[in-house]
Parts: sequence; C-alpha cells; structure tokens
Amino acid sequence: MTRLIPISQRNFVSDPFNFLREEIDRLFDKSNVVQGIRPDLEVIENKEGLLITAELPGLSQEDIDISLVEGLLTISGEKKSESTKDDQTYHITERRYGSFSRSLKLPYNPEQGDVKASFKDGILTLKIPRPASAEPNVHKIAIQND
Repeated sequence: MTRLIPISQRNFVSDPFNFLREEIDRLFDKSNVVQGIRPDLEVIENKEGLLITAELPGLSQEDIDISLVEGLLTISGEKKSESTKDDQTYHITERRYGSFSRSLKLPYNPEQGDVKASFKDGILTLKIPRPASAEPNVHKIAIQND
C-alpha cells in the first residue's frame, strides 16, 4: 500500500529547512498587512542634487508633514478613513488608513531654505539641491592584523 504525503508535508520531508523558510515568509507576508501605510519612495541623485518622489495616493497636501533635521529627512502624515454610515455594511475593505512616517539620512546637509516640495496627483516631489560645500563624509577604517 502506497501512502500519499500532502504537498506541504512532502516539502518538509524532502527539505526540513524549506518548512522553516515557508513559515518565515508567511509571517512576513502577514506583517506587511498589519504594517499599514508605507509610502513607496524613489531617490535619484544627479550633479544638481537629489530628487525624491513618494507615492501618497488618497492624501491631500494638508495630510503630509515634511521635516529636515541635520540631514535626516522625514515624511509623515495620516490617511484618515472616510466616515461610515449606520446603514452601510462593508463586504470587502482593502484600503489602508492610519499614520505613517518614513525617514531618510541624506548624503549631505542641504541648505534648508533651498529644498522645494510639490504635491500633485498623489505624488510628493522633493528637490534637494546639493550645497556648494558638500563633501562626502567618509571615514576610512584601517584593517589591523591580529
């Protein structure tokens, strides 16, 4: 008599670490749902400076806060849920609401007055010019023998 092993158990039998990998992947998949809002960013650097865009669909300009402190750029805000009525029943709700915050350490300290921000069609655009005295802050570490 041949005994059939379910596919999920077959993976465990043939590769015991595969089961662990699948469980870890499943855990992270669920944590992404719990995470809430996480704006997708794009950071481009050229000779003029940085161009940063953030996707913030469903938000208005008033819902977004941008701060720059000692080279740390923070984009934060809140996407508020729409009001519900007592006579409505939700069958599916996949939209995310709540507070968010993303911080980026910039490669230089820009002149704060030169930073420009615009918001159109759910896309936040930041133009951060490179200061004239921008030098890379690189500290070389020597390798020592034991």
